[in-house]
Amino acid sequence: MSQLGLSVKTFNRVTEQMKRRFRYATLEQGWRYYRKQAVLDMAEERAGEEEADQWIAAEVYETKRYRVRFNCTAVKRSQCTCPEEGGCKHMAAVYFQLCDELGKKPELYLAEFRQVYIEEERQRMVLRKRAEHKAELERRKKAWQMSLSPSAPAQEWHDFFHRKYSKPFTDYHSPVTDIAAWAQNELYREGERFPGQVVPLYRMHVLLFLLRQLSIRYGQGSSRGYPGRDAPAAETVRPYMEELRRLAESYDPCATPAAYEPHVAALGEIAEAVALSEEESAVDGLDVLALLWSTVLNRPDWMEEAHRRLERMLVPVSSLRPRRRDAIRVALVHLEVLLGREAEAVKRLSELTYHNDPGRYWGYLREHERSGRYDRIVCWLGALAPLIRQSGQGSDLEQYWEFWKRVYERMPDKDGLEALVLSLLPGISPHLSSFLLEQGRYRDWAEIQLLQRVSPADIASGELKAVERAAPELLLPLFHQAIERHIEERTKEHYREAARLLQRLKPLYEACGSAGTWELFMVRFAARYARLRALHKELREGALLT
Repeated sequence: MSQLGLSVKTFNRVTEQMKRRFRYATLEQGWRYYRKQAVLDMAEERAGEEEADQWIAAEVYETKRYRVRFNCTAVKRSQCTCPEEGGCKHMAAVYFQLCDELGKKPELYLAEFRQVYIEEERQRMVLRKRAEHKAELERRKKAWQMSLSPSAPAQEWHDFFHRKYSKPFTDYHSPVTDIAAWAQNELYREGERFPGQVVPLYRMHVLLFLLRQLSIRYGQGSSRGYPGRDAPAAETVRPYMEELRRLAESYDPCATPAAYEPHVAALGEIAEAVALSEEESAVDGLDVLALLWSTVLNRPDWMEEAHRRLERMLVPVSSLRPRRRDAIRVALVHLEVLLGREAEAVKRLSELTYHNDPGRYWGYLREHERSGRYDRIVCWLGALAPLIRQSGQGSDLEQYWEFWKRVYERMPDKDGLEALVLSLLPGISPHLSSFLLEQGRYRDWAEIQLLQRVSPADIASGELKAVERAAPELLLPLFHQAIERHIEERTKEHYREAARLLQRLKPLYEACGSAGTWELFMVRFAARYARLRALHKELREGALLT
């Protein structure tokens, strides 16, 4: 039994004070010090006759010794030489040591403190949820009391959209297609009070709001690991993009009252918020931006202002995250094309890392083709070639090839264009091979195959027959190269394939009128590989050796 002389009643009063005055985290830290036997020299202090408090003195060793005077009458008056204010972990350690000295079980008191903490946390959570629920009800009440004014600035329109209709998009228990359709219907109904000529403009603002919410919804749903309740992003976004395109392309600026010119200009800034994201998005905001600047916002003064605004965003470029940096550059490319600064626009393509999809730029080439500006198409083809190589997509190569072929027919600088397409090998090879054969350029065709080390077995039979009829001698190096490569592999299967190619090579020599050269080649071939018995076996089975 301890010599501390502390009554059960006093100890119980101390325990109750510990519950009220100490955080559970501090009590846990004190428990760890107690378990490490860090509490030393604990003893009762003798108080003067005039003092009624009971004091326990002890030292707690951490990285250095701290002196604790623990007041068993009023815990709040306890003292410690550590820098912490109020109840500290050293006092908590002394308390648990006191439990031990009095024959109590400290672990039971720690468990009791934990239960108190859990209950307090539960009550705090209940109160927090009640407060959040009350705030949400108040928000909804205020939102439904809000009204949409046709004469309000565009920013107030979007504040109204956000406060009244953004919250449902965070409901991950409901399909986003249903939420978006409901919000669109409600917002369109809100706009029925607008003047008829303003309704298309208002609806474009609504669609921008919906596209932004869909981008946030799919981005957050993916990052937070919500189970898939939503349709694929492309499927959900498509109808809103199509409607925005229809409204933008049919928009008549002359029909919109002059008072709404700021609302039209605001479309650009709101589209920028959708487009210039730092994260990958389900909504191609850059497509939205390009659509609006090409149609509704196609005014030089607005485009110049937007260009200056975007240029300022790039300074300093090192402070930007790569995806946002590239988005700004692509937006600048589109504005520079519209402003007639294509040299600057084309130069920016080499700076792209993320938004380097070649399909984003085919529209510029089509427009130049309609206008007969083939020299500009050549500039674009040169700038797009590196993006095509990075893409590696067959559809991109095919589109590039179609433009290249039409430009090749009209431009005098054939060498420069041929250098461009050669830089895309081997991906462009099927298109280039067919083109060279159509042109009757058999020697160029053969050189391309040799350059790529293509085996005759991998070439379309129609192409081989066409070259064989026109210039069979051009196929000889191609077969010899493939035969040597198979023999270098030193396997039975490759020897067999080499023998097959030799069987096909013999009639080529005969077609060239060089039967004697063939016989001399086979003698030297057999002597060169005399030690490869497996190869000689395949040659004899193929009737190539006697």
